[in-house]
Amino acid sequence: MNEQDFVIDKAAGLNFCGGMEELYNEIVQDFVEDCKIRIANLTTCYNNKDWANYAIESHSIKATAKTVGATDFAEHCRLHEFAAKEGNVAYIDEDFANFMATIKELISRVSA
Repeated sequence: MNEQDFVIDKAAGLNFCGGMEELYNEIVQDFVEDCKIRIANLTTCYNNKDWANYAIESHSIKATAKTVGATDFAEHCRLHEFAAKEGNVAYIDEDFANFMATIKELISRVSA
């Protein structure tokens, strides 16, 4: 895992929310709940070799991660999204366990 994946730039997240902290906090909670669902979806897509939907799931996490200010993690998601779109299964196979562990650790840290 890359420690940078766990950095949350709250100022960037607040900027996406027009400076409204209450909205930002709601989006962070939504991000946590969404990631829990996406982990299951990504695992199913991975096990079924459903790369089109794997790309969609990765893209969805990426977009929300940017919104909360997790820009390095969003880049990690982008790498998975484009690997799936381009058929780079070797990258996905090599990094899948790390990607899942990173998502779980990030939501654990954000939830604390």
